[in-house]
Amino acid sequence: MEELFDTFDIDGNFLGVETKSFCHSENPNCFHKPVWIWIKNHKGEILVQKRAMTKKKSPGKWDMPSAGHVDAGETCLQGCVRETKEELGIDAKEEDFIFLKQFVNTKGWELVQVYLLYSDLTEDEMTLQKEEVECVKWLSYDDFIKLLYSDEFCNHDKSYKDWVAEILK
Repeated sequence: MEELFDTFDIDGNFLGVETKSFCHSENPNCFHKPVWIWIKNHKGEILVQKRAMTKKKSPGKWDMPSAGHVDAGETCLQGCVRETKEELGIDAKEEDFIFLKQFVNTKGWELVQVYLLYSDLTEDEMTLQKEEVECVKWLSYDDFIKLLYSDEFCNHDKSYKDWVAEILK
């Protein structure tokens, strides 16, 4: 069965439930909410994931460590907990996530909810979802910035990358 998403107007007012394929169509005229989760450890390092080669968008590129769509009837925090558990094997609670910002992506019809999570797990302590994640690594801030602005990183808007660079400093 196809995934179902809650849909919203640009102001975040609930409109109804639609299929993933409808929400990802060329002009659905409604928004859905993905969660994008950045993870730092207490040494100040930033976790990144390399997307699996089987991914439709940006295979083999580096990206934020966890992200995904919020399912119909699910809160954004429930989506954060589910995605970090599924993709990385991290057991986090809703209260562990810090809301950072909402980005309106008019090209993708998304109201992107960006969160921060602190975790001191090592790469070896994480259980990666192989269909989604090839590998992860912790980077110093300087190494992260080099990767973020390189061709090896997913193609996010420069304004978003600039904001991420500032917020994760």
